[in-house]
Amino acid sequence: MCQHLHVAELVGIFVDVLAPVFGVAAAGFFAARRWKLDHRPLGTIAYWLLAPAFIYRLLSNPAAWNGPVGSMLASSFTTVLVIWVGVRLILRSRSGERKTLDAMVMTFGNVGNLGFPIVLFSLGEDALAPAAIHFLAVTIGVFILGVSSASRLRSGHIGRAFVRVVSTPAIAVVPLALLVGRTETQIPQALERFVGLLADAMIPVMLLTLGMQLASSRISSGVGRLTMVSVGKLVVAPLIYLVIAGWFGLTGVPHDSGLLLAAMPTAVLVGLISVEFDLETEFASAAILLTSVVSMVTLGVIIRAL
Repeated sequence: MCQHLHVAELVGIFVDVLAPVFGVAAAGFFAARRWKLDHRPLGTIAYWLLAPAFIYRLLSNPAAWNGPVGSMLASSFTTVLVIWVGVRLILRSRSGERKTLDAMVMTFGNVGNLGFPIVLFSLGEDALAPAAIHFLAVTIGVFILGVSSASRLRSGHIGRAFVRVVSTPAIAVVPLALLVGRTETQIPQALERFVGLLADAMIPVMLLTLGMQLASSRISSGVGRLTMVSVGKLVVAPLIYLVIAGWFGLTGVPHDSGLLLAAMPTAVLVGLISVEFDLETEFASAAILLTSVVSMVTLGVIIRAL
């Protein structure tokens, strides 16, 4: 009887929380396949306009900075750092290209496209602001580690990595959001509504973009390696976060929102970075697709445990 109850709970979580999110992504997937759509225009709009508007709206709210911000930043950034160092130590005898790519696959989750809607549906709207703090920590950590490592492999220069981090729109808007939130500055209503409309569009557009990007992914080689990185991203990463978040004393929604983001499948951005720096793009694409599919199960288990 208890086992049937657990299965029913998991089915309910999938139907109520995960199915709407993955359903929108699936709509983008099949639309791209049916009409040969290019995901890049939507991705560009989301990257330059929707994501920064969404992050600004969350972080410009003074309430976003009232919680354990330092502990949230430290927990997610430390999780990224521990996994990054661990992967590179385990693969120390492998090529620099493999160490860099596998570390990115296991540290950089889809915290934007997929993370925010799943946090919203499973934890509620109040969890979005803490999720934005964790998002910043993960994104900054992986950009610093991943892009600097890839840059060093290909050109020997790491200065470009810093420029990429600070010029990422969703990160570049943070100082302004912090200023407005801390000083409780009132911006003109017309501007506030403009930002709000863009922010409201972020989740559906980014989910459609995710599905369209996955439509061009294939799982064709390296099954053993794919299994290893998938277990690392979907199982080991959230377990490491649980330990580290406990050290920093996180509880409640600040803790749970970070856990969900730590459990996200590999970010599509890893594929874009692999293309730019020529880092086994076929494997990166396969890892993104496989972890996205398997995460429908692992995320259901984690959400039920919260």
